[in-house]
Amino acid sequence: PPPAKKPKTGTTSPGAVETEEDKWVDVKPEPKSPTPPGKVLRGKKSSHLSAIVKPETPTTNKGIVRSETKPPDSPYPNLERPTPEECWCARDSLAQLHAAFFRHKEQAQEDGSNQLGPGNLGTALPKLALPGATATATATSALPSTETPYTTLHGVSTSVGTIGTSMPTIKPVLDSLVGTILSQNTTDATSAIAFANLKRAFPSWEEVRLSKPAPIELAVKCGGLATIKVARIQIILNTLHQERGEASLEYLRELDDESVKKELSRFKGVGPKTISCVLMFCLKRPDFPVDAHVWKIALSLGWIPKSASRDTAYTHLNRRVPDACKFDLHVLLVEHGKVFKNDVGFIRKATAEQLGGGSIPGGDDKKQTPGWMELLEQPGGIKDRADTYFFTKSGKSVCG
Repeated sequence: PPPAKKPKTGTTSPGAVETEEDKWVDVKPEPKSPTPPGKVLRGKKSSHLSAIVKPETPTTNKGIVRSETKPPDSPYPNLERPTPEECWCARDSLAQLHAAFFRHKEQAQEDGSNQLGPGNLGTALPKLALPGATATATATSALPSTETPYTTLHGVSTSVGTIGTSMPTIKPVLDSLVGTILSQNTTDATSAIAFANLKRAFPSWEEVRLSKPAPIELAVKCGGLATIKVARIQIILNTLHQERGEASLEYLRELDDESVKKELSRFKGVGPKTISCVLMFCLKRPDFPVDAHVWKIALSLGWIPKSASRDTAYTHLNRRVPDACKFDLHVLLVEHGKVFKNDVGFIRKATAEQLGGGSIPGGDDKKQTPGWMELLEQPGGIKDRADTYFFTKSGKSVCG
């Protein structure tokens, strides 16, 4: 694969002509070192996440690499948080706390598909017949014993999934955009059902474009705000058809990130978070969506000012979080926010201990509070709570 890129710092010599490629430099790979069995590699897939293992972290400040102090164009140029180290520590500890969730996330990406996130046709849907539609939407009413809400809603299914096949399933960009619009102001589980109802009732976007609004609104009614969402979706479809002769957004795959943002932001109801979800989940670009959970957790951790809106939080965090960490950290923060109602105690403790090299003292001088690794090992503790949530409700938590 091509080397990773990062923005070039410094100034261009006078008179030099700077191309778009000149603005980026290759990121030198980190030197490889022997990895103890079961150790979680940052930014790498691991089959050992179900085991409780302590990641290698610096024990003194000498082991912490200082990050760039002022990311370009940040609304908070003097705020040096989160550092790359904080991001990776949060990712590593959350990947172990939410090990069952993270393992399925890794499986969903094994074949190179982009089936995570909104706009995926799930299999765990109630039986439904829509009057006036072009097809009858039906689905299974019960889950096989090997399935979870996550696997059936996001295509990682032992019965219908694509894992292990030579051809990954590629989700169309327009499916991702419409699915994300339907996910606004509702849960992922509900919006997934709304999207599946829509696709099964109207198999092509041309049928959605030409239909009267009422049958479409009926199909997506369970997701809420049906009249508003359907009107916006049909405007997008008609605009694309008028400009390009077909309702398709596949041309966005050839555009750079800023051009994609400019192209999508012209549509009403398509804001920074929606666009970021399309970039990250569908186009597999290094972007960092900020939903309500990510925003609230970032506020509590001091990664953004108390006055930060979700839009300014996105602009700041998208520049601070390392590209290789963005996907994992986003989905893990959303999952954590769902399970623990945006509580940051575990994240703060795990990050402090990894960067500081020791446990945080408790109130008793003779004792210390359990370290973050010990918390994961406690029977009936937070890890059991996270696993239980995943196997019962986690289909709601991939993109808030």
